[in-house]
Amino acid sequence: MTDEVKARVENELAKISIPTLLVTNPDAVVYCGLPSTISGSNTDVMVLIPGGYPQTMLDLAFLPAGSPLLGVLKGQPQQNLMAGGRVWTQVSYHPHSNGGAPPWDPTRHGFHTYIDEVLSWI
Repeated sequence: MTDEVKARVENELAKISIPTLLVTNPDAVVYCGLPSTISGSNTDVMVLIPGGYPQTMLDLAFLPAGSPLLGVLKGQPQQNLMAGGRVWTQVSYHPHSNGGAPPWDPTRHGFHTYIDEVLSWI
């Protein structure tokens, strides 16, 4: 992740009141302790920072491996990935690609807006 992208992501995260973690290898943001109306408990959600961000849209989401939300939320569980010392399961969740969110606009959208899509998903 370039210094420019890191600065942008940190600026976007400063705009929200949800606790977050910025992890590397792979570069990702973890939204921490999000309330789920489906499970009735809180969960963490990880979103990768794609190459070419912000021109490349945010897409997909990861839940902690073994989460009770896997297979319940919209989107199919896919492969596992280790990040931030945890195992995460990718879910085929695409809010900006016919998933109900407006088309990706890098001048408006970012991690500070993707949180709204994630919260409506869980």
